[in-house]
Amino acid sequence: MKLRTISERIAYFPATTQPLSADVGLVRGDRFCWVFDVGNSQEVVKALQEQEGEKQIILSHFHQDHTANLAQIPYQQLYCGAYTREKLQKGTVIQSPFSCEDGVKLTLFPLPAVHEKGAVGLEVNEEYAFLGDAVYGARKKGKVAYNLNFVKDTIEILEKCRASSFLLSHTAAFVYPKAQVLARLKAIYALRTPGEAYLFLNPHTAQF
Repeated sequence: MKLRTISERIAYFPATTQPLSADVGLVRGDRFCWVFDVGNSQEVVKALQEQEGEKQIILSHFHQDHTANLAQIPYQQLYCGAYTREKLQKGTVIQSPFSCEDGVKLTLFPLPAVHEKGAVGLEVNEEYAFLGDAVYGARKKGKVAYNLNFVKDTIEILEKCRASSFLLSHTAAFVYPKAQVLARLKAIYALRTPGEAYLFLNPHTAQF
């Protein structure tokens, strides 16, 4: 699997549909190789095993296309959200923003996540932020459902994020301007009906 470069320190293995596997991000620190999501294909397993350096893994959320390869990847530490920790019975829970230095500045932060029950994002050098599926809705009965309180909270958190580029899994471009992602979330939130907790959209309308 070909590694795609974003910057000197940041790269990723692209998502696939057969099997369904999320984009897998890599951040090359001075001491560790930081991995954002581990995917769900043997191609990704082989590619990750070939990467040099002891690995620190961050899981955006618990869905199989982001986590299935975990048992096959040796790692030093695992970071995740509370619900992912409950599902996997392992990992350090990120309950508030946590920053560290490894030749790059890394900030792990919790997201309310419309798509799943809690997520974790990763900001790198205040330039790029891996978001996984956190800005997407959840599929329900052929529609895409948005918990509007979560949408509002996500907008507020991402507005405070210093990164100018957001990295969205399962998209062709992967790297999007922060302003574009926020504009899309605000447009979705603007479609709400007063008094309703959820918004349901057709899949085509909900696309980023």
